[in-house]
Amino acid sequence: MRIQNYPRPVVAVLLRREILINLQKQINQSWIHYLVEANQVVNNTLYFFSIGDVNLAAKTIKGYYWHQRRQKFVQQDFPLPDVLYVRSGFNKRYTKTYRNLCQEVRKKKGHVITHYTFNKWRLYQVLSQNPVLKKYLPATRTVEQADDIAKMLQKYKTVYLKTHIGRKGESVLRVRTMPDGSYQCSNFRNGQLDIKIVPDFQTLIMEIRNFFQHKKYLIQEGIQLLQFENRPVDLRAEVQYDGDGKVDILGISARLGRPLSPITTHGDACKFEDFFLNYLGYTREQLEKLRADVYVFLTTVYDYLQKNYGRYAEIGIDFAIDPNHHLWFIEANSRSTKVSLQKAYGKAALYKNSKNILNYANYLYKRPKRSGKVVAP
Repeated sequence: MRIQNYPRPVVAVLLRREILINLQKQINQSWIHYLVEANQVVNNTLYFFSIGDVNLAAKTIKGYYWHQRRQKFVQQDFPLPDVLYVRSGFNKRYTKTYRNLCQEVRKKKGHVITHYTFNKWRLYQVLSQNPVLKKYLPATRTVEQADDIAKMLQKYKTVYLKTHIGRKGESVLRVRTMPDGSYQCSNFRNGQLDIKIVPDFQTLIMEIRNFFQHKKYLIQEGIQLLQFENRPVDLRAEVQYDGDGKVDILGISARLGRPLSPITTHGDACKFEDFFLNYLGYTREQLEKLRADVYVFLTTVYDYLQKNYGRYAEIGIDFAIDPNHHLWFIEANSRSTKVSLQKAYGKAALYKNSKNILNYANYLYKRPKRSGKVVAP
């Protein structure tokens, strides 16, 4: 098929090499399946590639697309995309290639969506510049020396330590000051909850350094999460743009962690409405008031991140509600795996998510490109 005959827009999805190798073997992840399925209706040109398959000199990319008649993924040379959807990372040696690719896409008046992963410390600094959003942020500082930890523990008694960049909650350590002056450390890693008591501050620092090794990490005020049957509860909202360029809050999942766990990531999930009505016994009026407050919070965060980081077709926003009904921002995820969304809302939500992304690509392609301030990652 000649380049000029491709249905427009041409949407390219950047994957890690390992995921693309699975695609070559006709093994695909569920979100890829839903993206392909949704494209049968939207009818963009959709292909998948890894950064090593880019030929900038020829302005082509060797990618894989779903061949409907043959019912399999087939490799083919494609033009540079109108919309580049960055779904996975890549090896650092390809950083220059990636930047040049983004430059070439923008040069042809194309768009790059959902690109940078969020550095938690940088994200906190950006959000704290907004007077409206600042009230949703727990006290946070990056750790430079042991005294930073001592001061935060003295003030808040319970703190969370997190790597600047991390996923799935596996680089999160909760520290609690116990009544006898010892410290309880807990983390959830490789499917296992690990809780230990250390006798003094010096031993605590050794434990923390062993946990984080040489990675940069921050320390954060411990938020008093809602509890249900001794299980911590926070929320994950999947926020994205639709085909009209409007914000669509696709679903808000209440995530119930395991008892004593510092995170909820690997627990159960249910719909926002079900949790507050059926688990906590809210009235319909209380629920609607809370929903209105949450929607204002989420759209404010989403819009502000777009202005400071560039276009994101979707962001998974983690937040909490404390027993006093105060909202707290936890973190933003540029490449949400949508596990909680599927648990709470089912496959139909995953399909709608994919369709929104493809329709949003259509929307961007058909309108003039706008310039915007972008903060370096």
